[in-house]
Amino acid sequence: MDLELNNWEKEKIIHKNKILNFEFLNKNNFITEIKDLYFYLSVEYEKVEEYFYKEKCDEIINRLNIKDPNMEIKEFIAKLNLYNELKDIAQAMMGKIADFKGSTLKEMHELFSVNDLE
Repeated sequence: MDLELNNWEKEKIIHKNKILNFEFLNKNNFITEIKDLYFYLSVEYEKVEEYFYKEKCDEIINRLNIKDPNMEIKEFIAKLNLYNELKDIAQAMMGKIADFKGSTLKEMHELFSVNDLE
């Protein structure tokens, strides 16, 4: 499913061939045919948009085999916190090595091939 919908506020009646995500709109009874494959949006655009993006989100969750999105977010945040703690420790250790060697932290970054540990 593409992430696009027509601007139904600008064009009130659109031919089937020009309707983006026609199958989605038709399947969910969001459009109604007037005549000769010309359609109009039969519900509020905001409702269509909300349903469209919810369906897209559900599709991504299923494709990624995510059982509980909230748990995934909590686990990601925990991993990010651990990463930041380890990065801080590495930064502190390189600072100590720099002090011991009488060089700068920048030189330690170059010595250990570290690009971005700010």
